[in-house]
Amino acid sequence: MKKIPSIIGLLLIALALCYAVFDYSQSKTAPKAAVDLTGPNAPVRGPLNTAELKHIELVDQDGKAFTLDELKGDTVLVNFMFAGCTTICPVQTVGLRDLHKELRLDPKKNRIKLLSISIAPLSDTPKQLKAYAQRFEIDTPSWRFAVTSQANTDELSEQFGVGVKPLGGDQLDHRSLLYLINHEGVLIQQYRGGVVNVERLKNELRAVNQIGR
Repeated sequence: MKKIPSIIGLLLIALALCYAVFDYSQSKTAPKAAVDLTGPNAPVRGPLNTAELKHIELVDQDGKAFTLDELKGDTVLVNFMFAGCTTICPVQTVGLRDLHKELRLDPKKNRIKLLSISIAPLSDTPKQLKAYAQRFEIDTPSWRFAVTSQANTDELSEQFGVGVKPLGGDQLDHRSLLYLINHEGVLIQQYRGGVVNVERLKNELRAVNQIGR
């Protein structure tokens, strides 16, 4: 009678081994779940360790000169665009406008800023950037549209991994990313910006801003 428990035990061990082999073979052959590489929550790789707000001079849509490092102390969301863009820039601008409305920023106490930097300095002037902002009914001191020299634009494009490429005519191809800069002027997160995830960005901007206070 003592042999029966032993036999049962051996059978259970054999079954466990068979299941383990089957599970391993399934994991090697079964297709993996697709990863969304286009949505607002998709993972983004980029130069997170090197991008920061340096002493680079720009001019905003009101003709006022400032330097990027002046924004240290604020939480800043940066994107790259150009006034003549007919593809992703207008879509992204509308999404950012919705985000700006959701943030309900107090102009007197606000430490969250939006900054849209032109990648077409040879054609974009402060006046054109002003017209672009007005086209989307954007008129607030907490959101600047700015342009700098071609050399500075090239430096920023490389630093942030914007990937600007001419398409012919006056159109440019570029990555539609959004860059979250903390109060120390360091890039800490970036997002795919084709479709702006307003709720996520609102929460993360507020959280980062609170940490910096």
